[in-house]
Amino acid sequence: MSIIAIILLILLGVFLFIVEFLLVPGITIAGIGGAILMAVAVYFAYTGHGNTVGNYTLVATLVFTVGGGAYVLRAKT
Repeated sequence: MSIIAIILLILLGVFLFIVEFLLVPGITIAGIGGAILMAVAVYFAYTGHGNTVGNYTLVATLVFTVGGGAYVLRAKT
């Protein structure tokens, strides 16, 4: 799978997590779908591009998810 497709899967997964936090509280399809999309993106990065790119993708996904969640949950946003 191409890098662009992996990035799009991660961005869509993070977007679904943000929707989960802000619009639909609780464990719903948005949160589960976001987690599945990000897991699939990391899996495709490992299988398609090797361990180094997979590790970078995993760390970037974790940082982007935590950072995006922290930014959205700030008081002034």
